[in-house]
Amino acid sequence: MRTDRSGDDKGPTRPSAGRPRDGKIDAAIVQATRDLLLESGYTALSLSAIAARAGTTTAAIYRRWSGKAQLVHEAILPAEVMAMPSASGDVEGDIRALVEATRTMFDRPEVRIALPALIADTVADPDVHRRMTSRFAESLATFRTRMDPGSDPGGDVRDDGGDLPMLAEVVVGSAIFRIIVRHDAPLDEAWVDDLTTLISSGWTSLSRGR
Repeated sequence: MRTDRSGDDKGPTRPSAGRPRDGKIDAAIVQATRDLLLESGYTALSLSAIAARAGTTTAAIYRRWSGKAQLVHEAILPAEVMAMPSASGDVEGDIRALVEATRTMFDRPEVRIALPALIADTVADPDVHRRMTSRFAESLATFRTRMDPGSDPGGDVRDDGGDLPMLAEVVVGSAIFRIIVRHDAPLDEAWVDDLTTLISSGWTSLSRGR
C-alpha cells in the first residue's frame, strides 16, 4: 500500500528540481496541515484540501514532501519538538528530561489525532518509513552522546544492544501505547514521575551489573 495516492492527490514520489523553496509556502502548508487535522482528522485529510487552505497547489506540496504521511509527520513532529535535552550529569535527572521531552513531543492534540493512522501509513510505505526513522535516529544519536559522552556519535542508534536506544524505545513506546491503547489516559506529571522512577531503578541495576 502506498500512502495518499488516490484521487486528486496523485503526484511524484520525489521532490523535483526547480526554483528555490519559498519558506512562506512551507509554513503555510504545515499550518494548514495542523489546522485540518484538528478539524477533520487524519483519515479525511487530503493534499488537495491542504493546498486549498494554504493557498497553493498539490504540485507544490509534492515538490517538498513525498506524500501525506511524510508531510503530517513533519507537521506534527517538527524539529524543535524532537530536540533532545542537554545532559545534567545526573542519571535520574537526565532520564526525567528524556521522559519530559517525550511528553512535550507527543502530548499535543494534533499528535493524538494523527498518530494511530500515521503509524499504519508509515509502516506500510518503506520509503516513508525510512525517512521517518532517520529523523528519530538523529535525535537518538544526540541523546546518546549527551547521556554517554564516551559513546561513538556515528554509532548505530538502532542497535538492539545499545542502552540508550532501548531507553528511548521504552519511553517513546510507553507514550505511544498510552495514546493509542489508553487514549483517554493523560501524559501528565504522574506519568512522568512513575516512568522516571521505573526506568531509573532499572538503569541503576543495569549499571551495577556492568
